Order: sequence, then structure tokens, then C-alpha cells
Amino acid sequence: MKKVIILLCVLLGVVSCSDDNDENSTNNQRIITLNEVMTSDSYPVTKTEKFLYDQGRLMQHTVRQTVLESEINYEVNLIYSDKKVTVATEMTTLTYTLNAEGYASQCIYNESDIQQREYKFAYSADGYLTEVIENINGKLYSTITLTYNADNLESVTSHINDISNKILYKPGEQSSQYYIPCLSLLETYPFTLHTEALYAGLLGKAPHHFTVRTTPEGNDSEYTTYTYQVNKEGNLTQIHSQTTYPDRDSYNYYPNLRTVSVSYSLN
Repeated sequence: MKKVIILLCVLLGVVSCSDDNDENSTNNQRIITLNEVMTSDSYPVTKTEKFLYDQGRLMQHTVRQTVLESEINYEVNLIYSDKKVTVATEMTTLTYTLNAEGYASQCIYNESDIQQREYKFAYSADGYLTEVIENINGKLYSTITLTYNADNLESVTSHINDISNKILYKPGEQSSQYYIPCLSLLETYPFTLHTEALYAGLLGKAPHHFTVRTTPEGNDSEYTTYTYQVNKEGNLTQIHSQTTYPDRDSYNYYPNLRTVSVSYSLN
């Protein structure tokens, strides 16, 4: 019997794998495919991401991104061993050390011998990620603090050098058996370097409900709204986000409109 894949987020956001009438299938490999179109006053960008899971473990992440006639492709592979997960590309290697609950407590990020980044992760008693500390070449560079209310992500505060930024998260009422990290969280540094860890469920429990709005603290005129579509099984099939900026037409900034379609298949 296959294991049910429960993925993290946070934000944030892993998505539901539709049963696709395979409840009794002996095939333990699944692929979650995200197709995205980002639109602004510049040329639209299309991106296809595929997440391959084997018996509930994320094994591979592939990306194809297209702008006009230019295309970028890359592949990320994950290797599991006792209390460690290695995430590797041609240029980088991330090695996560897992705690007793199976969440990452530490990560060493090596980038072609250029520099070494070290991350330490802290969690609440309930298993939610609450803090990320980043050191580059032994020196503190950034910290992230996350707060929750009733099992939902409430705020994310970033400190990079002497600059601080706090984003408020508003949960909706929709949820899913499976979860995709919130688009805002995926774009928050340093989570941009830990995409696979989020989708693999290595960074704590997922918030209970999908985020419907994010806004910088003290700036209600700049905000992003999120709407979701689900199929008859209640699994997420599409995310639509739109960002509005103060005193400007929202179409002047990139990316202000994003549409992510989600599909599921067996490998």
C-alpha cells in the first residue's frame, strides 16, 4: 500500500496529489507538476516544475523556464541516508541533518568551493518551523522568524545585515490533504535556497489553511491576494496571485500576476 504524501509548507506552501483512482495501485512513484505563467509589462515567463516522489520521499525536482525563445533547464536530486538528506545540483550541494522528528536541524550549503553557508532550524513544540539562522563563511548573515496562530502562519520576519522586513500572512478557510508552500514563502530569502526541503517536508509541519493575503507590516496599500481552485476530491489544482503596489498601476511591476496549475500522475 502506498504511503500518502504529506508535504510541508508554509506557506508554504506542497500540493495535493490527486488519488486519480489509484488508491490501490502498487506504483509508489508520483509526479506533481506545476505549470506557471508570470505576467507583467515585460514578456511573460512560463515555468514547468516536476517533483518526483518515491514512497512519499521527494527524489528529484526538475525545472524548465522559458522567456521568448530562451529556455533554462536544471535538475536537482535528493539522496537519503541515516539522519541526513543531500540535495545536489551540478553547482551546489546541500546536506541536511535531521532531528528525531525527521525535520532538518542543520544544513551545510556548499557552492563550488566559493563559499559555505550554514543554516540552523528551530521548531515549536508542535513541530512548526519558527526560526532559521544563516551563517556565511562563519559569520552571521541573516535570520528568519516565523509565528503562527491556531496552526496557521501569521508572520515572517526577515533580518539581513541591519535590514528588517516583516510580512503578515492571512489564512483563508481552504485546506487540502496535501500542501504546497505559499508562493510568498518560497520567494523569501533564504527559503529560495531551500525549495526542495520545503517540498520534501523537511522544514516542519504545514500550516492548516492556505494563505489568502500577504502584506508588509504597516503598509496596507501593498498586498498580494491568493485564490485557489480544487477538484472534486478537494485537492489543489490551481493557484492565482495578484500583487497591488501603492500609488502605481500593479501592472508596472513584475511579477504582479501569477497562475500556477497543478497536476498529478504516476511515474
